[in-house]
Amino acid sequence: MALRHFIDGSVQQMRGDYAQAVLEFQDALRYGREPAVFFALAESYSALGKHALAIETGREAVRLAPDNTEYRRTLAHVYLAAFQIDSAAQQYEQIVRRDSSDTDAWFGMGRVYESNRPLRALEVYEAMLARFGPEWTILLQVAELYNKQGQFEKAAAALQRMKDLDPANQPLQRTLAQTYLRAKKPDEALRILSALREFDPENIDVLGDMGGVYLLKKEYVKAEEAFAPILKSDSVSLDAKIKIGQQYYDQIEQDSTLRLVTKRIFEQIRTAHPRDWRPYWFLGAIASMAHDDTTGIRHFRTVTELAPWNPDGWVFLASAYFGLSDFAGMADVLESGRKHVPDDFRVNFFLGVAYNRQGKRIDAARALEKSRQINPKDVEAIAELAMVYDGMKRHEESDSLYEEGLRIRPDYHLILNNYGYSLAERRQQLNRALEMSTKALEAQPANASYLDTKAWVLYQLGNYSDAEKYLLQAVEKGTPNATLLDHLGDVYFRLNDRSRAMEYWKKALALEPENTLIRDKVQRGSL
Repeated sequence: MALRHFIDGSVQQMRGDYAQAVLEFQDALRYGREPAVFFALAESYSALGKHALAIETGREAVRLAPDNTEYRRTLAHVYLAAFQIDSAAQQYEQIVRRDSSDTDAWFGMGRVYESNRPLRALEVYEAMLARFGPEWTILLQVAELYNKQGQFEKAAAALQRMKDLDPANQPLQRTLAQTYLRAKKPDEALRILSALREFDPENIDVLGDMGGVYLLKKEYVKAEEAFAPILKSDSVSLDAKIKIGQQYYDQIEQDSTLRLVTKRIFEQIRTAHPRDWRPYWFLGAIASMAHDDTTGIRHFRTVTELAPWNPDGWVFLASAYFGLSDFAGMADVLESGRKHVPDDFRVNFFLGVAYNRQGKRIDAARALEKSRQINPKDVEAIAELAMVYDGMKRHEESDSLYEEGLRIRPDYHLILNNYGYSLAERRQQLNRALEMSTKALEAQPANASYLDTKAWVLYQLGNYSDAEKYLLQAVEKGTPNATLLDHLGDVYFRLNDRSRAMEYWKKALALEPENTLIRDKVQRGSL
């Protein structure tokens, strides 16, 4: 009877009627608890997506017949379907322990370990190569894993063994050359690419790779010779030409002499493709590097006209205005940008910065609140909005934001400084304010604003001598502003040096003639 139900269940299973198969297998178990029945039942449960029952019956099959590797293999598949990776790996380990020649089990074990234990996967694959010899699929997995681990020399070694198996495979040789380049072995990469070039002199891809290697080796003449045919060819795609220009652009930070040749490349591309926004973007970025914000504005504006959907155009155009301290122009750009990309974090954040620099705190708050809706955990936006609320005397909200920012980044010097200054201005939690200003200054000891903050906290604590010391350091570090000079005047007044107090108040008033608080001190000759 058990055999009859088992056979009927197997027939239903072959037909794809897994629910009926389960019923037949369950009837079979009433007459005998055979491991084959549990095994078949596990397969049907798995096909029905009932993973818990599939695991239960699969484990019972393995318990009754622990040396049956097919049962263990099926149980491993069931575990994988249920995302129980470690349990699946254990079954493969058991199979290999019982039959070390089972290459499928070795490979299955390696693939399972790739997701959560890549180093163990590498151990498995290396053991396979040592036991069974070089095999293309295994070497490919080894190369990919070593690449992900950043061990490019070992990745290259695996690819070299693949090349030995298939010496005519040109795409593989290009991959090997690129891997040698990541391993900081440009000469090895060049050796392979040169051989490919001899075999196929007209191969544009190989020529481009060679140009990239020469560029990294700072052999600029050879790089230009390699890239020239690609840039001049009408049959080469625009993307390939942009990639060449980007390779030069990426090297400018290490060698500023490349700026002119990079500019020339993108000017050529722009001339040939005047309706593509990318060359204008790179030309704008190159101009910004040279602090030529006027030229940068012209190019970035073209980017916004050709690709208004691209937030990078609006952000970099706004940054160019920021470089000119034209905050009104910056705000106008970003308001236009927000019509096209209303939900871009950077557009809203920098718009808030622009309005804040103009003293338009209500507009600044509106833009920054929007940026925080998009990315509520960004500490830059938190710090900027807290500063805006602080300036609006909405201290409960600003303090809440400062506290939130410090929970995210307890060592963030900008929030430490601004929060400390705000507390000092209100004469609240002065000891904590001193602690925060000290930490901020440790992070940026040459920051004149941070020196001023610590001095002002010390002033509020009545430590006028130390306050004077930090304020004088602040004057030395940067161009004094009205607030800094006003603070010095207050300190000297407390130190009973009224003439010097008046001197600094007058200097402060000259910088901010409309400041009534400073004017009153000058007129009174006292605080």
